[in-house]
Amino acid sequence: MACFAGRNFFYQKPWLSTAFVLLISSSEYYLTSIPLFLNLNHIIAMKLYKLEDFNRKKISGLCILSLLTLTFLSSCGPKQSLVKQSYFDLYLKDSIPYSLASHEKVSDKLFIFLPPALDTVQFEQTDLYRKIYKSGYDILCIYQPPAEGDKFYTRKALDFKGQHIQNAQNLISHLRKERRIANAEHTILFGIEQGAYMLPLLMANNNVDTAIFLNASPFSMYLSLQRIANGKVAWTPQRQNYLKRKLAVDSLDVLKAKLDDIESLSSDQYSLGKYSNMYWLSYHANYMLDEYTNTPGHCFWIAFDDYPLFKQSDWEYLKLLDKTKAKSSGTYRLLTNYNSFSDENWEEIGDQILPLLKAD
Repeated sequence: MACFAGRNFFYQKPWLSTAFVLLISSSEYYLTSIPLFLNLNHIIAMKLYKLEDFNRKKISGLCILSLLTLTFLSSCGPKQSLVKQSYFDLYLKDSIPYSLASHEKVSDKLFIFLPPALDTVQFEQTDLYRKIYKSGYDILCIYQPPAEGDKFYTRKALDFKGQHIQNAQNLISHLRKERRIANAEHTILFGIEQGAYMLPLLMANNNVDTAIFLNASPFSMYLSLQRIANGKVAWTPQRQNYLKRKLAVDSLDVLKAKLDDIESLSSDQYSLGKYSNMYWLSYHANYMLDEYTNTPGHCFWIAFDDYPLFKQSDWEYLKLLDKTKAKSSGTYRLLTNYNSFSDENWEEIGDQILPLLKAD
C-alpha cells in the first residue's frame, strides 16, 4: 500500500489541520481526509472515499495541494531563535556584543564561537551553523566591541589578549547566571585565528570538553609575521596579496619596517594595520603553548595548508606538544584551497566539525 499526503491550511478549527492521503491497494484507489493536530502527532479521524466519488477537477486540485504541502513539511524543523544584542559589563563600563541562538528550553549542549581578527566571517549565515543548531546545540557567538565614535580610544586601550579573554568569560558567566545558557554537560569551543588563541584559558576556566582550533599555531600571529619578514617563510604572491588586503602591507621591506616599529614605538601606536602595538605584543608575549598544556578535554586542530600564516613545522610541533598534556587527545586535520572562508571552505570545515557533535 502506498501513501501520498497533503495538508489543508483552511482550518475548520484553530488547532486542527487536514491531511489528504491517497491510498493504493491492489486495483482500487481511495482518498481519505485526516484531521490532524497542527504538530501532526495525533490522528483524530479517518474516512475513506473511493476515487470514483470525486471528479477529476477535485482530484487534481487535491494532488497539487498535496505536492505543495509535502514541500512545506519537508522544510519543517526546529525554529532558530537568534538574538543579537550586547551585555553591559559594569566593570568595563562598556558593552560586549554577542549573538545567541537558543532553543525553547535551554539546551544541555552548548557551542561557543570566537571569530578571527584578520578574516571576516559570517558564521551565523552558514549551513554549518544551522546544522549545529538542528543538532540540539544552543550557539553563542562572542564579538569584540568595535572601536568607533566616542568609544574609539577607550576600546582601543582594552584591545589586547587578556581583556579579550576576560570579556568572553564575563559574558559566559552572565548568561549562565541569567539561565540563558546552561552550564552545559557538553560544550564545544570553536575559535578561528585570534579566537583560537583565546581557547586554552577559556577551556580551562569553564571545564570545556572539546575545543576546535582553526588556522592557529602554538605560538602567535605576530611570530608568524616575523618568520615571513626574516625569510623563514617564503614571501609568495599569495602571502603578499593577503597581507596587502588585511594589513595594508604591499612589500617585504614594508612588513619588516612595521614589525620593527611594533617593538620600538609606544604600545598605543598603530604600526601594523588597525591594531595597536600592544595588541600584537599581548598575543606574542603569552604563547598559546604556555596555556595549552593545562587544557582539559579534547583539542581538535584544523588548518588550511595554503593559509598564508601556516607553517608545516608548527603543525608537526603541535602533535609533540599534545603529548605534554595530562590527557593527550589531540586530533589534526589539514585542508587545502583556502579562499577567505568561501562557501566551499565552510563545507570542508563542516565535514570535520559535524562528527564531533553529540546526538540527543
